[in-house]
Amino acid sequence: MKKLWLVIGVLLSVFFLGCSEIKDWSDPADNIPPGEITDIRVKNTNGGAVIHYRLPSDNDLLGAKAVFTFSENEEPMEVYASAFKDSIVLEGYANTEEHIVQLYAIDKSNNLSQPVSVTIQPLTPPISLIRQTLTAQETFSGVRAIWKNTLKKPIAVSLYTFDASGDKVLFERHYSSAENGGYTFRNFEAVEQPFYFELSDRWDHVAAPLDTVLTPLFETQIKGMEGTRYVWDLYDYDNSIYRGDPIQANAGSQSVYRGRVRNLFDGNTWDNSAYFYFRPPTMNQYVPGASSSAYPSPNYVTFDLGVPAKYSRFKYYTRGRTPVYSAWSWYEFEVWGTNNPKKPNEIGDGSQADNLKYWTSWPEAGGTDAWKEDWEKLADCEIKFPSGTPGNAPQVESAEDIAFVMDGFGFDIDPDKTGKAFRYIRFVLKKNNTDNVPYIQWSELQFWGSYE
Repeated sequence: MKKLWLVIGVLLSVFFLGCSEIKDWSDPADNIPPGEITDIRVKNTNGGAVIHYRLPSDNDLLGAKAVFTFSENEEPMEVYASAFKDSIVLEGYANTEEHIVQLYAIDKSNNLSQPVSVTIQPLTPPISLIRQTLTAQETFSGVRAIWKNTLKKPIAVSLYTFDASGDKVLFERHYSSAENGGYTFRNFEAVEQPFYFELSDRWDHVAAPLDTVLTPLFETQIKGMEGTRYVWDLYDYDNSIYRGDPIQANAGSQSVYRGRVRNLFDGNTWDNSAYFYFRPPTMNQYVPGASSSAYPSPNYVTFDLGVPAKYSRFKYYTRGRTPVYSAWSWYEFEVWGTNNPKKPNEIGDGSQADNLKYWTSWPEAGGTDAWKEDWEKLADCEIKFPSGTPGNAPQVESAEDIAFVMDGFGFDIDPDKTGKAFRYIRFVLKKNNTDNVPYIQWSELQFWGSYE
């Protein structure tokens, strides 16, 4: 027992002795400035410069610091680079004049070296390059701005209108860093009116405005029903199996007329009972001898919208299910249009096998998607949540995401195709947010544009 207490006493002594001698591992501070930066070389860039240099050999060196202003009346700004780099990047200049930059070495005690004055002369600012490419044109219900941003710099495109007093009023601001930029500003009457566009960058530099007068094109909703007459339907429904489209045998437990196609245009955008519904067939229902457990991918669905129309944009609303966005939401798909879809007897020998080769890309059917040579692609679509939530999320929970889903997923038609009229629309459904049966469950489908 005495030996035990002796061991405990020794351990406690060591513990308290160790606690009283905590080592300070931080770097020792001093007031000795580092040596100067040398061997300076400047590469001027659009709206800035890259300054290359050689750092001093001080053991406690932290890196380099550049101090600069965009103009004489502005507060100085600072940019840092670590000791592991041999260059520092400056951005945000709005002109191509010469500017003086003070370059320092800095150590871990925050001591600064003597400054070295460096002269830079930025090339044409990115915002000015983008402005040179900015154009605006009338489109359905609004105007479309188009620009090139080869450097992919973040910008804001602002559209101003004018009130009754002639004062500018911000209508909408769009943010982008896309190389081939474009955005449509909508909800304008089809009358001649002035539009005032401004481009700005993240330093609040504003390029010369684009001041123009345009007449937006008339836009109306393309209706699925006129009075009591149904206009929209599934295309050539009796031959759906030839195209790889959904078939009636797979309307699921809701074995109703053509998958409730009429629910797509009943005006109810958030419905958990009366919605467009199909459970896609398994591959063997299309291709004899194929798997009875594998589902085709992609899925296809083709509509006859009754009359030719020019399309500007569309929305689809997913099934109004809780949790929100949990009803097999298709987040990546294509939209195609034509006025002359081929009949089964116009394809190969007219057999189901030859038709599936033409109408699908399914390997099991030897599919070639040759139909795309006879149709025109109207849109490549991918759902992108403003919050950053991925399109394949199994559900959404934030108020922002829920509002985004319930407002419908809106997409523009390719501007090169808005001047053409189409009667038949085909969806190529590529990815949805589940890993099981690829159901099609839509509350509503809406198109806008104009009739022929």
